[in-house]
Amino acid sequence: MKIVFAAAIAALLFSGCADKTPASDELGGIPEKAPAWIQDPDIAGRFAATGGATQSIGGVRFQQIEARARASEILRARIEKIAISAATACLNALATANSDTIDADARLASLMIGARASSQFERADNWWSPSRDYYALLRISEDKLEETMIDAIGQFIKSNETYSLNFGMLRDVKLIENAARNAIDAAK
Repeated sequence: MKIVFAAAIAALLFSGCADKTPASDELGGIPEKAPAWIQDPDIAGRFAATGGATQSIGGVRFQQIEARARASEILRARIEKIAISAATACLNALATANSDTIDADARLASLMIGARASSQFERADNWWSPSRDYYALLRISEDKLEETMIDAIGQFIKSNETYSLNFGMLRDVKLIENAARNAIDAAK
């Protein structure tokens, strides 16, 4: 149990450095017969990311944790970029605050959305290369992402006095839904 916990913590520390899918030269090269999702992880109607890990002294389990952590970090960062545009659109429409405050609040809302969405990532596939590199594919559906964005932005607005004073329930729920849908469509 202690080993698994230590491996999970190490994977989280390593994943903080992962800002992109590892380059093929870092993983010993991606063979020609690799699944197509390794190069292009997006599947119709889903947002996805691939993470890879080379063999390490930590063993196979650590390698799997590291690959999933990298994929999760990549996908979470992508979602935060999508969410910041939706949150900014909503907060600009409701705010009496200055643009710096709105930008900071939109960033905070996008971090909330990224964290919530990451708990909904599905492990879609995995693959071991002939050189024993491990690849993991994580994804989230557009519908789940949209639902998460709408809920998180709505809660953020309701809990923040700057925006909640100007929140008119029916009109602004539609505003949030439209902003979320537009941000997702723009990210495709």
